[in-house]
Formats: sequence, structure tokens, C-alpha cells
Amino acid sequence: MKRILLTSHGRLASGLKDTLEFFLGQSEMIDAVDAYVDTSSDYLQKLQRFVDSAEVGEAIIFTDIYGGSVNQQVSAMVMESGKDIPVVTGMNLPIVLSVALTDDCLTAERVESLLKECQLQLVKLSSCAFKEGDEDAFFA
Repeated sequence: MKRILLTSHGRLASGLKDTLEFFLGQSEMIDAVDAYVDTSSDYLQKLQRFVDSAEVGEAIIFTDIYGGSVNQQVSAMVMESGKDIPVVTGMNLPIVLSVALTDDCLTAERVESLLKECQLQLVKLSSCAFKEGDEDAFFA
């Protein structure tokens, strides 16, 4: 069974999980770990439990900030485990939703392909970019 871990500073992870479940319905495949929401370090045990129980090809971890403390902690746990579990940083709704909806094994190649597809969805919209009539195509 595919397993997705969302982890972040603050409550971004649980908020993203809530939004994903809006689209997917309640799902046991998605776990969220919010870090630094209080003085407890309980989140570290939750991260470690996920890594320990993760199956290669079935699990993926998303973090919020590249090089941030949460990203560093998860990456260290994955490296220490010796498991080839993808860790993707800069998580957002399009990439996590794409991973959740794919039926494919989460190989490095498949994850890379999904990342490339979702990068195209990060665009700046500008009212100047639309010409008359373009709105119909955008809102179709």
C-alpha cells in the first residue's frame, strides 16, 4: 500500500493533508507530522516510525523547505535507514495529489517524472498576460 508522509514547520503538513482529503476523501495512505508546534520533540518519533515502517517503492516523504531543519532531520533518518525512500522538498498540492493518484510504483524515475509535470503548474498569472478572449480558454 502506498504511503505518503507530509512534514513541515508549523501546521502546513496537516493543512495540506486536510486539503488532499477534500479531493481524495479520507485516506489512510497520507500521514502528516507538524513540527515545532510546541516545545515537544514528539514529532521526531513520528518521523522515525514512518521511516522504519516504510516499504521502498511504496513510500515517499514530502517536506516544506529545502535545507530546513525538518528536511534535514527526515533526510538523515532515511539515510541512516539505508532505505531508498524519496524525500521531496517544496511540497505543494499538485505534486502530492499527483503522487497520491498514481498507480505506479514510486521509483526514482516515476517520482522525477511527476515532479517535472507538476513544475509546469507553478506559474504567475498576470492580467496583462491575457488578451481578449483568452479568459474563455482559461475558465473552460
